[in-house]
Amino acid sequence: MTDVRQNALTIDVEDYFQVAALAEAVSRDEWPTMEYRVEANTERLLELFSERDVKATFFTLGWVAERSPGLVRKIQQAGHEIASHGYSHQLVYTQTPEVFREETHK
Repeated sequence: MTDVRQNALTIDVEDYFQVAALAEAVSRDEWPTMEYRVEANTERLLELFSERDVKATFFTLGWVAERSPGLVRKIQQAGHEIASHGYSHQLVYTQTPEVFREETHK
């Protein structure tokens, strides 16, 4: 019998200023003014994963997907799964049902 091991790998496609830990320090209104690094960082991961034939689930922030639709297409074309990380990185357990619907729809 062959020993088959499976692993799961997930990537959060968001920028450094969008993490929940910085929510009080960097408001969402400031996001467009911040240095945007997510494209280059994600493309580097795609290169590394391609070299090793690694597949992952990329939890993509809607705000990023809206600004970088080509990046989302690259992730998909490389054979990775794309998942939603919400639109604006609000913690789901702090959202009202209305905000959750809006974030999911957007």
